[in-house]
Amino acid sequence: MTLFALCATFLVLLALGMPIAFVIGMACMVALVVSGDSLILLQHFMFIGIDSFVLVAVPMFVLAGEIMLKGRMTHALTDFADILVGRFRGGMGHTNIAASVFFAGITGSASADTTALGSVLIPTMAERGYSRAYATAITIASSVIGPIIPPSLTFVIYAMAVGGVSIGELFVAGIIPGLLVALALMVMNYQISRARSYEKRTERYSWSFIGSTFRASLLVLVMPLLIIFGVLSGEFTATEAAAVASIYAVVICMAVTRTLRFTDLPGVLFNTAKTSSIMFLLLATSSVLSYILATQGVPRLIASGFEAVTDNKYVFLLLLNIILLLIGVVLDLFPAIIIFGPIFAAISQSYGIDPVHFGVIFCVNLLLGLNTPPVGSGLFIGAAVGKVRLEELIREVRPFIMMEFLVVLIITYVPFLTTTLPRTLSALVGG
Repeated sequence: MTLFALCATFLVLLALGMPIAFVIGMACMVALVVSGDSLILLQHFMFIGIDSFVLVAVPMFVLAGEIMLKGRMTHALTDFADILVGRFRGGMGHTNIAASVFFAGITGSASADTTALGSVLIPTMAERGYSRAYATAITIASSVIGPIIPPSLTFVIYAMAVGGVSIGELFVAGIIPGLLVALALMVMNYQISRARSYEKRTERYSWSFIGSTFRASLLVLVMPLLIIFGVLSGEFTATEAAAVASIYAVVICMAVTRTLRFTDLPGVLFNTAKTSSIMFLLLATSSVLSYILATQGVPRLIASGFEAVTDNKYVFLLLLNIILLLIGVVLDLFPAIIIFGPIFAAISQSYGIDPVHFGVIFCVNLLLGLNTPPVGSGLFIGAAVGKVRLEELIREVRPFIMMEFLVVLIITYVPFLTTTLPRTLSALVGG
């Protein structure tokens, strides 16, 4: 009855359009009442869910991103991306994707990527002959690169939820998968652009413009390198790295480029607090849900189900990918990580799967849910930023989601793509 009450309340409130954090919290409260447990457990496990020093990294990384956004560093990245890939067919689409790769080093957030780059590139692409729905689809599809390439809030939350996994190694492990996603999206963009006769840049940039753009972009691209090597070398923790990133962003935007003023800081801090509070509420309510599922024996049932079906790790990974896609359809990213991360990570160990490799598979797969209805937040943010109908956006984004799923399968069955680089860099930096 407890699980029935939990699921029924969850689905009803979700269908009514209640925000997912409140849906989880209300469903958990109803489940506790039905089970006869004290409601004190609600606040108890909500507090436990956010009582972690590691989570201080979340507002710090958000702050660094907000500073860079307010300091208008996105323009340099967009110009630099256009220099590199704008001359290919579908040039502005490629520029959009490449800009997401560079932008990933600023925030590690898909929603920030969609809002910041979409507000600039969607109108520009529309002016050059792309449909607004297609321009928006590319923007939200490439926004998932942000949480894969370091610094990644997604990997921070996963490492905190699962335990025993190095955040630094997860950061590095995400680099190649992130680049593979970008390459896959560019291939699809090229094919569609050729079929629809979309543009490509014909004019050449001067060497002086290329040089100034590269120098401006370099100031931004140094930040993820600073974070990665600092964490892997042991000079600072992931939380301290986030603080260093914030300080670096302030120094660059206020002292070097001078695109940020003291009067801008209250707005930056407010946006940081607002974004972080949403994340922490999700983490808190998800912690209660994890407790209820554990007391009802759900992890044990899931593990027994896998053991009954197969003892082959490759079949397990295929089934896992299917299940995670279904989870991503109905549950937001961070709650899904908090609730199911520890369950599936423990099961994966019995199959002998590398923890870092599994962490990347798990997170990248769930990220596809950002652009999948009905809960996909990327769809709603993209529709609002691009000013397009949701139905048109869903139709245009489907080919890109298929390419991203193909990348998930590649990184699932070719583990050296995620494990080689972390081990190599750890050995070099540690030595």
